[in-house]
Amino acid sequence: MIKSKIHRNWYLWFFLIVVCELGIAYSLIKAFINKINHSDLSIIPIIILTLIILGLLLVIKDFKYLVIDNHKNKLTYYSIFRPFGNTLIIDFFDNKIKTSETSVRGEYEVIYLVKNGYTVFKINGLFYDNMKEIDSSIKLKRIYNYKFNLKLYLQLLFTGKIRIEEE
Repeated sequence: MIKSKIHRNWYLWFFLIVVCELGIAYSLIKAFINKINHSDLSIIPIIILTLIILGLLLVIKDFKYLVIDNHKNKLTYYSIFRPFGNTLIIDFFDNKIKTSETSVRGEYEVIYLVKNGYTVFKINGLFYDNMKEIDSSIKLKRIYNYKFNLKLYLQLLFTGKIRIEEE
């Protein structure tokens, strides 16, 4: 049984981001309420707050605590959106692809599990110290050559779902 080892910098980063987000949200909401009382209403604070929250959700949606049971060939993950966990049977997937993404911390590996030619599950290496162990424990055929361009990269980054067409 393999459990994901959360990178220690992630805890600090998450705490700082949440504190900053709450501070910014409080300031913007307070400023917005003050402007409602006056006739000069600006939409800029709302746009800024929305972009900040969407940026945070983009990162947090990929954070999962993983437990991989090789004997039962199951992957269980816990996330903010699935606090009680969700179990996936690894044999349910056809293949996996491995790619890299870039962030402020640098480049990191990402594994996508593929079903019927579409990416369906993302394991983001930004959060884990034992990414190689996680990768080697998922016994699926890896697709090496597939069509990939900037449009597909951005779609994969923001939605997590693209069609994989082998070359």
